[in-house]
Amino acid sequence: MENIPHIAASLRDIVLRLDRMQADIARLSQQKVPDRFVPLLEATRHLHCGRDWLVAQIKADVLRSGIDFLDRSSPGSVRKRYLVNPYSSLRWLNGAQPVTVKLKDKVLPAI
Repeated sequence: MENIPHIAASLRDIVLRLDRMQADIARLSQQKVPDRFVPLLEATRHLHCGRDWLVAQIKADVLRSGIDFLDRSSPGSVRKRYLVNPYSSLRWLNGAQPVTVKLKDKVLPAI
């Protein structure tokens, strides 16, 4: 009988913490995560590599599907279209960080 106030206080504390966690989860689910996947041509600029080499890495299963690249072509298509995540691809390939891409009038940030 002496522990009932302590147990009730503990239960209130647990309920408050669960409410806060649920509110945080609801807030996080509303936030949009930036899409790091870019078309193959743009990925070659970030990675400073050739398109054929990058496609060869994808076809050789060096890059991880769903993390480093996405196949956005339909199952029956002959020509494969890929989206590449240059940030994770470069880290997976050699542990380096992608550099910024310099264009004539602006600089694209590293992803």
